[in-house]
Parts: sequence; structure tokens; C-alpha cells
Amino acid sequence: MNQIPLFNIFFNDGSNYQGGTLEQPKWLDIPDKPIRSIFYSLPLGDFLTLIGYEKYYHFVEVCKDLNGDRSGQVQLEFAYLIGKKGNDYRIYKISLRTGQIQIIDTDKDNEMIKQLNPIGWKKGI
Repeated sequence: MNQIPLFNIFFNDGSNYQGGTLEQPKWLDIPDKPIRSIFYSLPLGDFLTLIGYEKYYHFVEVCKDLNGDRSGQVQLEFAYLIGKKGNDYRIYKISLRTGQIQIIDTDKDNEMIKQLNPIGWKKGI
């Protein structure tokens, strides 16, 4: 059975790149060339499309259960997809349990934005 890639990226030069899974997204393997658009697979089967940003960022938030039946297991909680335009950032916080998306508009002074590892930013148009 073919699994739908976590994301499909289309570059300005007409080429494309497919991401992996939530566990192994392959985000850091994206070629270093301008991204035209990203189609991101959502937990309930839809897609989120990002187009026209200067930079893009992606990461997955996980928790490790300390007690109970799942003690020691890693639980995927949220996926974050971020687009940057100028000093403005749009954060898509995707619940991997419910599929709900929270959209957060912020700027470069946001503490979470400041703490992101610079190697994760991918260039857009």
C-alpha cells in the first residue's frame, strides 16, 4: 500500500520533492532552491497549501509518556508549518490527534520563532 507523503514541494524551476512521514519528515533533505508552494498532508486526509512565502519551516512536537500503559513511548502531538514574509510569520499548529489547525500570526520577536534552529529554514520565492 502506498503511503501519501507528508508534503509535496514544488520549486520555481519546475521540479518537486516529496517529504517522508511525521516520524521521518525528510525536511532537512529538501534541496536548497526556491520553493514555489508546499502541499502538506493533514491528519484527516485534507491538504494545507502554502504559497508565496520568503521562507518556510517545519517541525513536529512530541511528548514522552512517563506513566501508565504507554510509559516510555513517544507520542506525536503537533506539527508546525511556518511561513515568513518580511518580519511577519504565520504559524500553522496542527493537532495530530484531532486534526484541528490553529493559525498564529506573529513577528520576529516571538520567543518560539527566536528559538528555531536556523538550519531548518527553507527558502521560498
